[in-house]
Amino acid sequence: MEKRFGAISADGHCRVMHLPFDLWTKRLPKKLQEDGPRVVQKPDGTRQWIVEGRRWSGVSWSGLGFEKVSCYARAGVPEEGEPGIFRAANAKYRCEDMDHDGVDAELVNGPYEQMAAIKDPELRTACVQVVNDWARELYEESNGRFIMLLPLPSQSPEEAVAELMRVAEFGLPTGVIFDWVNAPQPVLHQMWEPVWAAAAETGIPINFHAHPLGGSWQLGEGASGLEPRNQFLMKVANFPMGPMADLMSAVVLSGICDRHPKARFVLEEAGVGWVPFLFWRFDREYDWGDPSDRVFKPDILLSEKPSEFVKRQVFFTFEVEEEGGFRRLPEIGLQNFLWASDFPGLDSPWPHSKPMGHPSVEAALGREALNQLIFDNAVSLYKIPVTLPQP
Repeated sequence: MEKRFGAISADGHCRVMHLPFDLWTKRLPKKLQEDGPRVVQKPDGTRQWIVEGRRWSGVSWSGLGFEKVSCYARAGVPEEGEPGIFRAANAKYRCEDMDHDGVDAELVNGPYEQMAAIKDPELRTACVQVVNDWARELYEESNGRFIMLLPLPSQSPEEAVAELMRVAEFGLPTGVIFDWVNAPQPVLHQMWEPVWAAAAETGIPINFHAHPLGGSWQLGEGASGLEPRNQFLMKVANFPMGPMADLMSAVVLSGICDRHPKARFVLEEAGVGWVPFLFWRFDREYDWGDPSDRVFKPDILLSEKPSEFVKRQVFFTFEVEEEGGFRRLPEIGLQNFLWASDFPGLDSPWPHSKPMGHPSVEAALGREALNQLIFDNAVSLYKIPVTLPQP
C-alpha cells in the first residue's frame, strides 16, 4: 500500500447485497452449487440472493429500499458501477471511492452477517472459503488497498479454527471477523477457547463488529453449560453500557485475555466516549471492598488488573464523535484506537469522512495524535506494509 493521504479506514463493509453475482456459482465445488448462493430475478425485475433454495439477501441498497438514503445517494454516485458490478465489491471502483475520500486503504469487513443462515455445515464452510480466497485477489488487484477482514464460519469452534488456521497461511495484513451475534453460544463460553488460542498462535486480530442485538447474551445470560466466569462482576461493572461494553467485559473479565495473552480483539464501530469510564470502572469493581473480602468476589482471579488487559489486547474503532470523547484516551493509550469511515454504510460520512471525523480528534489531542489514530495504529495492529509515494 502506498501512503499518499495518510489515512486508513479500519472499518468498512462488503456485504452480500453487493457481491458479484457469480462469486459462488463459478467457485463452489460442483456438488454444492445446486444449493449454493445465487441471484435470481423476480417477475417485477427485482434481484434476489437465494441459498439452499430460499431467500437469503436483497441486492444493493436500492434493492433493500434505501436508494434515497444511502451514502451513495447523498454523494450522487451510483452504487452499481456497471450492470451487475457494485462499487463496494470491486477493486477498481473501491479504490476510486477511497480516492474520493482521501483514504489510502480500507480494512473491509467481508460478508459475514448472513453466513450463519446457511444450514448445511459443508456448504457454509465452502462459502466462507470462497469469500476469503476471493479476498486475496482483491488485495492484489488493489495494490494492497482493499484489505478484507476475513469472515469465520462461527457456528462451531471446529469450523472457525480450521478457517482461521487456513487463512493465516495467506500472509495477508488483516484480521478475521467472528459473528458474535449469530454464534450458538456467547463469546465468553468455554467452547470458543480453541478459537482464541488459534488467534493468539497466529497473531491475527479477532474483530467483533457492533450490532444492536447480542447484548447481555455475551455475559452468558441464558447460555447453556457455562461455568462461572466472573459474570456477576461483569453485570455490575457495565450495566450502564450496551453490547460493545458487554463484549469488552466478556474478553477481559472472563479471563480470555489472561488465558491468551497474545490474542487481540477489535471492537468495531464501538466509539470512544464510553471506553475511559468502563476502563476505570473495571478496576474499581474488581477490587471493591476489603482485599480479603471483596464485595464482588471474582469466580476466577485475574493475573493483572482488568485495565492492563484492555491496554494490551483490546482495540476500538470510531467514526464521527464529539471532541470530549477523545480527551481521556491517553489514560488508556492512544495505540488502542483506530479511525474508520464505515463506508458504504447508510450513515457513513463518505465521501467527507475526514473533514467530519478528524477535526474533533485533532482539537482534543493534537495533530501528532491524530496521525497515530488515523494511520499508524492500523498499520501496527494489522501489520500493513507501507511504501512512500514515488517522485
